[in-house]
Amino acid sequence: MNESKLKVAVISAGMISNAAHIPAYQSIPDLVELVAVCDLNPVSAEGTAKRHGIPNWYTDAEEMLIKEKPDLVSVCTPNMAHKPMTMLALKHGCNVACEKPLALTYADTKEMFDYAKSVGKVLFACQTLRYNDEYQFAREQFDNGILGDVYYSEFSLIRRRGVPKWGTFHKKEANGGGAFCDLGVHLVDAALWVMGGKKFSSIIGTSEDYLSKHETNIVTSLAESGAPSGVHNARPYSPSEFEVEEFAAGSIMLEGGGILNFKTSWAVNLPNEYGMRFAGTKAGLSLPQMELYSTMGRYQADIKPRYFSEGKHAGKDFMGHYYLMENAAKHILTGSELFVKPEQTLNVAAVIDAFYRSCAEHREVRAIEITG
Repeated sequence: MNESKLKVAVISAGMISNAAHIPAYQSIPDLVELVAVCDLNPVSAEGTAKRHGIPNWYTDAEEMLIKEKPDLVSVCTPNMAHKPMTMLALKHGCNVACEKPLALTYADTKEMFDYAKSVGKVLFACQTLRYNDEYQFAREQFDNGILGDVYYSEFSLIRRRGVPKWGTFHKKEANGGGAFCDLGVHLVDAALWVMGGKKFSSIIGTSEDYLSKHETNIVTSLAESGAPSGVHNARPYSPSEFEVEEFAAGSIMLEGGGILNFKTSWAVNLPNEYGMRFAGTKAGLSLPQMELYSTMGRYQADIKPRYFSEGKHAGKDFMGHYYLMENAAKHILTGSELFVKPEQTLNVAAVIDAFYRSCAEHREVRAIEITG
């Protein structure tokens, strides 16, 4: 495109729209103009439009696409509506920024990318964790050969009691899955990206859903459940509706050697925890501390570089969305490199697909079974 600005519209007016997508777009007024927002709930749609000064709001996505003719659409719906809303936007000639995961199966994700390519439009997933300082640092160490050959990695993202209760995350019909496709997807993407885009060869996983179904009066925090900026117009929540996994763990074998172990949860009887580690032939690395473990001559050495977080969006909630939307807008307008590439998202989609099949069938699932 040669236009100086992109017309942008947002589908679904929930927490991630209000706290991430809309503020991110409004931070780049020289690149985009936010023209409309849509939500099935008119209270949410109108409230979001007024809150952010968006000129138009709708309750029907196709009506919005026809009338506004946006160049770029953010799809911020629950997971199971990602594919139909993305395909609808692509059909109407829009580029699409879709929240993660694009879909819960490799086949659906590939179909979405194939269709985007066939109509000459850009589709990208909002895999934003890799923009965080610690992952940028880690990838730099990998690229510079500081770690050597990375043969082991692990991550933990544990919420002791952090079920997102403001939407339909907990309903299978709307979200498809739970903690793994909400939290795990971010860290799988970040870990594989740090390691240069390694593909997986097989996975074995396990999941649990007991606590969220049986606890009715536990005090929880919006911030600890993924909404640090708060929530507007939340729907009523009931544990009786809980249908997805609250805890996920497993091991991912990687092509060319290496393993990625993981655990993540919305609810588990363990302390809150967040971290990722890499072990390589030259050094190890611990995140988010950004500590390196290696040797110096005859001595073991722990190295703690002084890292200064001075990016223009440092400290903002959902910082990665700001960088991602700027990168995507420039890519669409000028053809500059897109940071989150289709092949990377397809790799993560295959992992998600294989994880849920492994849990359902209680066995190791090979990549070839998913990707053919």
